[in-house]
Amino acid sequence: MRDKYSSIIDFGSSELRLGVFSENFSKLFFQSKKIIQNNNHDEYLEKVNLLVRDAESKISTHLENLTVLYDSPDIYTIDLSIKKKIDQKITFKDFCSSIILEANHLIKDCYTNKKIIHSIVKKYIINDKEFSNMPEQINEKNSVILEITFICLPYYQYKNVIEVFKKNNLNILDFFSSSLVKSYKYINYFKDNEFVAFLDIGFDRTTVIFFNKQKLKFLNSISIGGNNISKDISQIMNLNMEESENLKKSFNKSEIDFSYDDENSKKNNDILQKIIGKNISIDLLKKVVLARIEEIIKLSLKDINISQNFDKIQNLTLVLIGNGSKIFNKNTFQLEDKYNFKEINFYEENEHEICEAGLIFRENFKDINEDKIKKHQNKLGFFQRFFNIFGNG
Repeated sequence: MRDKYSSIIDFGSSELRLGVFSENFSKLFFQSKKIIQNNNHDEYLEKVNLLVRDAESKISTHLENLTVLYDSPDIYTIDLSIKKKIDQKITFKDFCSSIILEANHLIKDCYTNKKIIHSIVKKYIINDKEFSNMPEQINEKNSVILEITFICLPYYQYKNVIEVFKKNNLNILDFFSSSLVKSYKYINYFKDNEFVAFLDIGFDRTTVIFFNKQKLKFLNSISIGGNNISKDISQIMNLNMEESENLKKSFNKSEIDFSYDDENSKKNNDILQKIIGKNISIDLLKKVVLARIEEIIKLSLKDINISQNFDKIQNLTLVLIGNGSKIFNKNTFQLEDKYNFKEINFYEENEHEICEAGLIFRENFKDINEDKIKKHQNKLGFFQRFFNIFGNG
C-alpha cells in the first residue's frame, strides 16, 4: 500500500537527496546531505535517518515507504528477443506483461548475481512489422516478438543499499536507475531532435543513455566521473583534494567573472589564486580538465557506435547532466567546435528536480503486476519457462 505522500530518495555516491510530494505532485519537503566518506555504510545509515526524520518533522507524518533512485559504474544491460503466439485468453497488454515476467524469471535464473531493476520493451514485431509502442489491435493468429532490455545491478550492491533502509525501518516500494529516470523526463525537452544522447556524469561514473525518436535504445555506464577530474587536477597541479574540488567548482562561475579567452589569462589566474591562495595556470587547468572530458565523450560515443552501429555524429544532440557536468559550459571548452555534433546542451538540474523525475517515472512506468499475471499462469519450472519463451514460433 502506498503512502498518502510520495517519498523519493536519490541515493548518490557523494550526496543523498530526499523529496516528499503530495498526491497532486506538490513539493512538500526537499533536503540533501553530503556524503563525506564514499562507501561508508554507517554514514549512509546516519544520513538517511536524518533526512527521513527531518521530513517527518516538517510534514508532521510518519514516512515508511520510499522510492529509491540509484546508479552504479557496474550497471549492466541484457538484451533479449522473445517470440510467442498470441494468447486470446487475456488482453494483449496482459499477454505482453506475462512474456516480460517469464523473461524476468529466465534472466534471474541465468544471472543469479544480478538484480533486475528495469525491464523495458524497446520494440514489438508483429508479422514482420515493427512498432515502438504497443499496438492497440492485433490479429488473433499473429505471433509477436518482443525486444526487451533488462537493466541490472550487481546483487551485492542492491543488497547493500536495501540494508541501509531496512536498518532504518523503511520499506522500498520501487528501485530505479536515477540516470534512466532523469533522461525519461528530460527527453521531452528535445522532441524535435531525432538522436539524443544524455551523459549523466556522477561522482564515480558516467551513464550514457541514447534515444532515437524519443525511444530508449541504449544505456551503459563507464567508471569515470567527476571525482576523476578532481584527482587529475590534484595530481598534475600538486594540490590536495579539497583544493582541487574548489578549483573544479570555480568552472561554474559566469563567463563574465571567469572568461577562458587567452587574452584574459592573467585575469583568470588572479581569480584562481583568490579561490585557493596559490598561483595556478588557467591554460594548464583547461588542458587537464579537457583531457578527461574528451575521454568521457569518446568512450560514450564508442559504446553507442558499437551497440547501435551509429556513426551519424552530425545528427546527434549531446546533453550533459549530473553534478559532474557542472564543470562544463559552452563557452569554456568550445566543445561544439571540437566535435561535429548537431547540438550540445548543458542542462542545469535543480536538485529537487531529480526526485521529481523519480515521481513522474513511477507514476507513468509502473512495474508489471505479477499477482495479476500469476492468476493466468501456474508457477513454471526453469526449462518449461525456457521453452515457453523461445518456442511456439
